[in-house]
Amino acid sequence: MLRHGKKLVLSVVIVAFTLMGFVGFSDAKLVPKVDSFVLFVDQSGSMYMRHKTIEDLKIRLAKRVLADMNRIIPELGYQGAVELFAPLQELLAPTVYKRVVFGNAIAKIREDLEIYGRMTPMGPGIKGIDPLLSRMQGRKAVIIFSDGEANLGPDPVGEARALVNKYPGLCFHVVSFADSPKGKKILEDINKLGKCVMADGGVLVYNGPALEQFVKDVFYDEVPDKEEVIVLRGIHFDFDKYNIKPEWVPVLDEAVEILKKHPEIKIVIEGHTDSIGTIPYNQKLSERRAKAVYDYFIGKGIDASRMKMVGYGKLRPKADNKTAEGRAINRRVELKVEK
Repeated sequence: MLRHGKKLVLSVVIVAFTLMGFVGFSDAKLVPKVDSFVLFVDQSGSMYMRHKTIEDLKIRLAKRVLADMNRIIPELGYQGAVELFAPLQELLAPTVYKRVVFGNAIAKIREDLEIYGRMTPMGPGIKGIDPLLSRMQGRKAVIIFSDGEANLGPDPVGEARALVNKYPGLCFHVVSFADSPKGKKILEDINKLGKCVMADGGVLVYNGPALEQFVKDVFYDEVPDKEEVIVLRGIHFDFDKYNIKPEWVPVLDEAVEILKKHPEIKIVIEGHTDSIGTIPYNQKLSERRAKAVYDYFIGKGIDASRMKMVGYGKLRPKADNKTAEGRAINRRVELKVEK
């Protein structure tokens, strides 16, 4: 069986019977939005203060969101890293994303650092991940966990802009624990450098659906997973014949198996001929060919209510009837999903 768009080249002898257009939809397929990402966590003194609306340390809330995110990020082959800033510290070098590995790195984030005497060099921190990003491939994302309280060094928005200019397509997603207008503005301005996602960390702590949506918006898309359940197969009808020869029985049995697996599918069995002979004669011959397949399926337990038959005679050739090869291709039956 041919799957996922690969083409099967059949000899002209067996291409005459073509099962076409059977496309079923299985569960949605998850497709990565990014190839590489950095979980970038602010460990400055202000993050060890209590959040104004949630009576807990901001770093503890950030760590909780990180752990919860890590449990639902799908393992789609991303390359990821865990980096802290203020001061800059690499907890996990770029590696293929695995929940266990990243969970262990997240657990190392300290919750007991001092508040006082530790400023927030957010600009230098963002600039400092340039070497890390240079080691990562493809579409890149930085997910910042911060309250935005930058008070030392160059402008963090300017540093983020420089990285976006250097790495086209780089996105700065933000999980904000800001409880001041200044901090919120800095994080918003960084986030607006691209079509990126910003979420309130205080909401993500308690709102599971919001967290799931954030993870989806950052990391992956859901697309229908097309599965070709019946694909190009061949069976040859001899000239002026409609009997199914024994060597082609396995092909029909494959179709039977798939029809049983997908009881929702209804089909139209279309019979065709080459151009030799009159229109009335070929019309009847095409109907007999369709009926032969219909009867075979009935005998294998496929309910008649799922099948219709139609003969097109020589009116719908697929190949040139001037050659023997072309006529062999045109002596066919096609199965199509009823719409």
